[in-house]
Amino acid sequence: MTNLSDYSRKRRFDKTPEPPPKPVQEAGNRFCIQRHSARRLHYDLRLEVGGVLKSWAVPKGPTLDPAEKRLAVHVEDHPIEYGDFEGTIPAGNYGAGSVLLWDRGTYELLGDASAEKQLERGDFKFKLHGEKLFGEFALVRTKRGKGNEWLLIKKKDFAAKTGYDSEDDLRSVSAGGAAADLSVVPGAAKSEMPKKLEPMMAFASSSLPTGPEWIYEVKWDGVRALAFIADGKVKLTGRSGRAMEAQYPELAAIAGQINAKEAVLDGEIVAFDANGVPSFAEIQPRISATGKSVSAVMRSNPVTYFAFDVLYLDGYDLRQVALLERKRLLASRMKPGTVMRTSEHFADGVQLLEAARAKGLEGVVAKNAASRYESKRSAMWVKVKIVSQQDFVVCGMTAGERDHFGSLALGIYENGELKYAGNVGSGFTEESLKRIAARLKPLAVKNHPFAEEPVVASRFGAKDLSATQWLKPQVVATVKFNHWTRDGHLRAPVFLGLRDDVSPEDCVREAEISAEDVTQAAPTKKEPLLPADKTEVILNVDGRALKFTNLNKVFYPAAEDGFTKRDVINYYDAVADLILPHIKDRPLSLRRYPNGIEGKAFFQKDAAEHFPEWLRIAPVQSEKKVINFVVADDRAALLYLANLACIDQNPWMSRVETLEHPDFMLMDLDPYHCGYDRIVEAAQLVRAKLEMLGLEGYAKTTGGDGMHIYVPLEPRYTYEQVRGFAEILARMVAAERPDLFTTPRTVAQREKGKVYYDYMQIREGSTISAPYVLRAYPGAPVATPLRWNEVTRGLSPAQFNIRNAVDRFARLGDLFAPVLNNPQKLEPAIAKLEKLLAPVAKK
Repeated sequence: MTNLSDYSRKRRFDKTPEPPPKPVQEAGNRFCIQRHSARRLHYDLRLEVGGVLKSWAVPKGPTLDPAEKRLAVHVEDHPIEYGDFEGTIPAGNYGAGSVLLWDRGTYELLGDASAEKQLERGDFKFKLHGEKLFGEFALVRTKRGKGNEWLLIKKKDFAAKTGYDSEDDLRSVSAGGAAADLSVVPGAAKSEMPKKLEPMMAFASSSLPTGPEWIYEVKWDGVRALAFIADGKVKLTGRSGRAMEAQYPELAAIAGQINAKEAVLDGEIVAFDANGVPSFAEIQPRISATGKSVSAVMRSNPVTYFAFDVLYLDGYDLRQVALLERKRLLASRMKPGTVMRTSEHFADGVQLLEAARAKGLEGVVAKNAASRYESKRSAMWVKVKIVSQQDFVVCGMTAGERDHFGSLALGIYENGELKYAGNVGSGFTEESLKRIAARLKPLAVKNHPFAEEPVVASRFGAKDLSATQWLKPQVVATVKFNHWTRDGHLRAPVFLGLRDDVSPEDCVREAEISAEDVTQAAPTKKEPLLPADKTEVILNVDGRALKFTNLNKVFYPAAEDGFTKRDVINYYDAVADLILPHIKDRPLSLRRYPNGIEGKAFFQKDAAEHFPEWLRIAPVQSEKKVINFVVADDRAALLYLANLACIDQNPWMSRVETLEHPDFMLMDLDPYHCGYDRIVEAAQLVRAKLEMLGLEGYAKTTGGDGMHIYVPLEPRYTYEQVRGFAEILARMVAAERPDLFTTPRTVAQREKGKVYYDYMQIREGSTISAPYVLRAYPGAPVATPLRWNEVTRGLSPAQFNIRNAVDRFARLGDLFAPVLNNPQKLEPAIAKLEKLLAPVAKK
C-alpha cells in the first residue's frame, strides 16, 4: 500500500481539478516535471517509485548545466495520475495557480541499489528520457533544513549544456497537445508517412572524431532495419528495401512499445551469443529461415530491435530535425518492453571505444548531434571498427578437398565496376557448406562477372581459373578480415554469413574518410570573432577590412551584467545569419550608444560622410529633404554598425524596392501599468482573431516590456490600407475585452492595468526593433521570436538575453522564417471580416 494521506489531506477534490488517488495497477518508471505558477514560481520534479510519484519542488527549475546545482525540496508523494495533470488550481485551494506539464517521459535507475535504498541513503541516481531533459542526474540530500532539502545535479554527459535555462522553453508536453508539440519542433514538417526510405549510412574512419558536438553509439553486429508502424502493425525493410517482418515475427510487438499511431524508426536487429555479445553468426539462421523453420529458430535464436532514430511520428516528417532532438522524441515515446530497446548514446567516444574493444564488439559509430537524416552515406556519421568487417558479393565457388566447395570468390564494386577481392575459405561448418552450396548452385554461369579477369588461387596454390564455378553476382556475404593487401585482396578473411538485406550494388570498397573531411562536414559551435586580450583589432570580414575599437568599454554596466562592446559585436557575429534576412534591403534608423546603455544615446538617420564607400546607402525623399539611410545587407555591414555602438537595429517595415508597401502588418502590444501575463493574454486573443480571419501571425518579444506580432503580407498594400485593417482588428478585440485593452494614443487617456494596442506604428518611415537584436536595457535582453505554445503565463522578455539566446537559436533555428516566406493576401481576410461585421452593422 502506498501512503498518499498527506496529498489527500491538503486537497478538497470537489474544489480542485487535481486527481484523487486511485489504486495502482502496475509499476512503472515514469517521470514528469510540472511548471507551477503558484505564490512562487517553481518546477515540480516527480519520479515514479513504489506506486507513487516521489516529488521535489525545484525553485529555479531543472537545468542541463553540470555547473549548476539546484535546490530541490522533498514534498509529499503524489498519485501516479498526477503525472498527466495540467490546469489551474483555483484560488483558495492548496497550491493555487496554473500548472503546466513541462516535461515527461521515462527514467532509468543507475547503480545496483533499489530506488527505495538510494532514497533512504540520500543519493538517488537516474537517467532521464524526456522530451526536454535527457541524460544522467543525481538527487543528493543535504544536511540543511529538516532533511527535506536535496540538490538536483546534472552529470557531465552527452546531454550536458552550459547555460541551459528551463525558462527558455515554456511549451507544454501534455497528451492533448502532442500534435502541437511536434508542430513546433524545429525542422518537423507536416507530411503523410513515407511508404519507403533508404537508411542513412556512415563513412568509415580509422580515427574517432571528438568534441562536444559528437555523440557515440555501439556499432551493433546485426541486420539494419527500418520499422514502419501503422494501424498497430510493423513493416520491416532492410537496406535493399526488401520486406523482412516474416523472418522476425516477434518484432510485431514493436507497435506496442512506441506511443504513436504512426512512426518510422531506424535501428538494428541483433542476436546475442552465449556471452551476451552481439553476433552476426547467431542471427544467420534468422536471415535464412523461411516458412515453418521460422518458429524453431525464433526460439533458439531470439532477436532484439535496437532503435537509435525516429524519422516520422504521427503526421510529422522528422528527418530535418537535429539528431539529438530526434533521439529525445524517440526516448519520450518508448515504452518498456522485451523486443525493442533504445540504442544508448554516450558523450565519451574514447571510453566507449575501449569498452567495445574489451567486450569484443564490432566498433563505435560517432554521430554529429545536430545532423539531419540523409538517405545516403554521410560524413556526419562516422564508424570506427575494432574488427575489419564488410559485405562482399559472392561471385564464385572454388573447388577444395572438403565437400561442396573449398572457398568463395568475393567481389567488391569500385567506381561502378565489380572487382575481385579475394577468396574466403574459413568460418564455415559442414551444415553451412551444404546450405550455402544449395543456394548458390542455381546461380552458376560460364564466365566470371568481374570487369577484369581475376587470378584466383586453387587449393594447390596454382593460378587456376578452371577450379572455380562462376556465379551470377546476386548474393551478399559478410566477411571479417585483417586488412587489405597491396594488390587489393583480403588478408586472413573469415566468413560470417550470407545476408539478403543488402543489395549487391551496395557492396563498395569502404574508403576511409579523413579527419579533415569530418571537420569540414560537421558544423561546430562558432568561436567568438574578437579576441579577449585585445582592445583594438583589424579583421577581414567577408572581404572588408573592419577596425574594431574600444572593445573593453562596458556597454551594460550593472554589476551582474558587465557586458562590453566586444560582447555586443561577438553576439551580432554569432547571429548574423539569422538577423540579416530580416533587415536586408530595409532602411535603418541608427540608434547609437557610444557610452553604453546608461550614457547619452542619439538617433542617426543620415549616413555620415566618413562611412565607408562599400556600405550600402538608400536615398529616401522625405517631406523636406533626401535622407541617406544605411542598409545592412551583409555581415560586414552589420558588424560595422555594431562597432558604431548600434546596440539594436531598427529597420523599416518595407524594403527599398517596395518602400510604400510594408511586407508585414505589425501588432504592437505594450503594457500600461500591467504585468506581462496580460500581454500574453492579449497576444493569444489577437492570434485567435487572426486565425478566424485565415491569417497567420508570428510572435516575438520586443526585448523591452512588450510583444510584437508580425503578419506577413504580399508587399502590394499601402501603409494606410494595412493600418486600417489593423485598427479594425484592434477595435474588435478592445470591444470584446474592454477589461484587457486600451487604445487611445494619448497617454493621459489610457487606462492603467491594461494592454495598449498600438496600430499607429504602421506608417511609412516608422522603425521597430528587428527580430534577434539586442536591446539597450539592463540584462542585455534579446528581441526573441517565440513559438505560440511558449506564449503562456509566466513568460518574461528578460529570460532571453545575451547569455542564452545564441544557444536557443542554434537549437530552434529561425522561428521567424515564415515571416519571410509566407506572404499573405488581405482580401480573403477582409471578406471574412465583412461577414462578421454585417450583423453588427444591421443592429
